[in-house]
Amino acid sequence: MELFLKNIDAFEFIFPNVIGAEISEDIIITNRAMGMLITLLNENLKDIVLHNSDFFVRLCMISNDNKAKQYSIKFDNILDRFDRVFELRKLKIVVDMKSLFYFMGIVIDYISDGDKCGFVFFDISDPKVINYYGITSE
Repeated sequence: MELFLKNIDAFEFIFPNVIGAEISEDIIITNRAMGMLITLLNENLKDIVLHNSDFFVRLCMISNDNKAKQYSIKFDNILDRFDRVFELRKLKIVVDMKSLFYFMGIVIDYISDGDKCGFVFFDISDPKVINYYGITSE
C-alpha cells in the first residue's frame, strides 16, 4: 500500500530502514512539530548548545505507573549502541531500536489550541487521521 498526502510539503518523513517495512510504516512529522522541536531546542538548550554539546531529539517509549506505554519526546546528548540516528533539516532525531517499532506508522504533530498545547501522536491507519491529514492509499 502506498500513501499519498494532500500537502506533501507539510510533512517530513523518517524512513526506518527496517527490513520488510512498507512506506505506510514511515514515521511522519508535520512541519508544525518540526518547527516546535527546533524552537524548543534553540530556546531551552541555547547555553548548552553554545558549548558545542551535540544535543538531539530522542523519540522513545516510556512506561507509566500502570505499565502502559506512552510516546515521549526528549532532548538528549548520549547515544547508545542500539540507537538509530536520522537527520531532518539538520535536526538529529534518535530512536532506540525497541521504540522504533512503536513509532513506525505514526504521525507526530504539534497542536496549539488556546491554553492546551503539545505534541500528539496518531496512528496513520486511524480513519480520523486519514481524513484530517488528507492521506489516501493506492
